[in-house]
Amino acid sequence: MTRINDWLNHQSPPTHPDQSAYTRDLKLLVCHLLSKNSAWLYAHSDDLINDHQIQQLNSWAEELKQGKPLAYITGIKEFWTLTLKVNEHTLIPRAETELLIETIQQLSDSPKKILDLGTGSGAIALSLATLFPKAHITASDQSIEALKVAQSNAKLNRIHNVQFIQSNWFDSFTDDSYDIIVSNPPYIDSMDEHLANLSYEPISALVADDHGLSDFKSISQKAYKYLKPGGLLMFEHGWQQSEAVSQILQDVELVNISTQKDLLGHNRITWGYLKT
Repeated sequence: MTRINDWLNHQSPPTHPDQSAYTRDLKLLVCHLLSKNSAWLYAHSDDLINDHQIQQLNSWAEELKQGKPLAYITGIKEFWTLTLKVNEHTLIPRAETELLIETIQQLSDSPKKILDLGTGSGAIALSLATLFPKAHITASDQSIEALKVAQSNAKLNRIHNVQFIQSNWFDSFTDDSYDIIVSNPPYIDSMDEHLANLSYEPISALVADDHGLSDFKSISQKAYKYLKPGGLLMFEHGWQQSEAVSQILQDVELVNISTQKDLLGHNRITWGYLKT
């Protein structure tokens, strides 16, 4: 038996590149193992854990040291008001993506039909479903394994107004029309040095050709067929891509194009409307 605090102190190497983040994640692993929250841990850090629990925590701590993201270790990520399952077939939902949800909430009163392209874990579609419970929401992904995760998350969060479709962008769609089409597509250049830090995440959900712009172009060039007049097309993109994405939307003759900054002041969300 070992005190929780003693285990935490023993597991925190002073040479770790981000000591505070590493210590935070270790504490979250303890909470996950014991099904407790951070407030409980603060008050019970002198509680004892047994040898079996220590063995499991040691295994997880080693994965952290190897660079495996916490969400892939626990299989859980909090996003918006949801608890989402994630695995190697899905990206880990980022806090920046919540800006996309907030922006749609500000721009739209009562959309009837919404399409989320490249849904992954379902983070965007399911969050929008909580905001617009009367809307019919379609979530698509080319990965059947990702769709299984998204469907599981719909059940986990008791969300029933989302339909899931396997499709490479619009390939499986015919004549539906939507008030809102939203996507957080792959947008990282294959030569980007930051890819080395994302080695655990599915590469197909990260990387796009044409300096990361190819999927923005593919979606935009066909979106007019699936948007209602006055319909909204919105993208999340890399912080240096707003001008390029705005130009892509202009090239397909969308109007009232705008960009929103994230909490770090980076351009993160860009959208436009189909002419009425």
